[in-house]
Amino acid sequence: MPFTDEEVLTLNAQENAYPLEFFQTFAQDITVYEDEDIWVVDKPAGLLSVDGKTLKVSLLARLERANPAVKLIHRLDMDTSGLIIFAKNAAAQTDISKQFIERLPQKKYQARVFGQWESVGATGEISVPVRYEPMTKPRHIVDYDWSKHALTLYEVVAHEVCNGQPVTRVLLKPVTGRSHQLRVHMVHVGHVMIGDPIYAEGAALEIAPRLNLHAQQLRLKHPTLAAWMDWESPCPF
Repeated sequence: MPFTDEEVLTLNAQENAYPLEFFQTFAQDITVYEDEDIWVVDKPAGLLSVDGKTLKVSLLARLERANPAVKLIHRLDMDTSGLIIFAKNAAAQTDISKQFIERLPQKKYQARVFGQWESVGATGEISVPVRYEPMTKPRHIVDYDWSKHALTLYEVVAHEVCNGQPVTRVLLKPVTGRSHQLRVHMVHVGHVMIGDPIYAEGAALEIAPRLNLHAQQLRLKHPTLAAWMDWESPCPF
């Protein structure tokens, strides 16, 4: 949920007051893999990937305090947890950014959505355009007239119960990378992600303390070794 102006000032002040050791320990605790070229970390839910217009508390800013050479490549939504890769030099940043433009990296997310959706083992795709809707900021919507398509592959993993409510665990593979794509595609099929502070309401929002969306797997080609590398993060829900 949006922070008040007073909360933003407090959070910014707290962040600025932390000693260098705080940022070094934070970086160490979330590191999944690191070498001279790349840095793969496990982003906590509730933390911006990059600084916002007013809130200056983010994953990138914290990593920069630990290592000023770190460079942004891609982002995860504030409410999403999981794997995100940074570069440690300009050449690596350029190489991996080009891979993302060419849609070479393979990403898989795990999510829990409200209600019972399809049968366990069912697979399929959702191919509907998603765009930002300024009238309902920060929401995005499905718009069939929008020129940029959005494609998500899915697999139903399990039917579960969360706080007395039926939910479905799914694996989601975004082929395209539109903002809020996975969240909006789940809304589109009638099964909003539980705990989603932007799209969920009522029981779907209240049964989980956070958005149940986690970037679980990442695969891409190392920028200098030219070898494919895989990383996985345990799902926290």
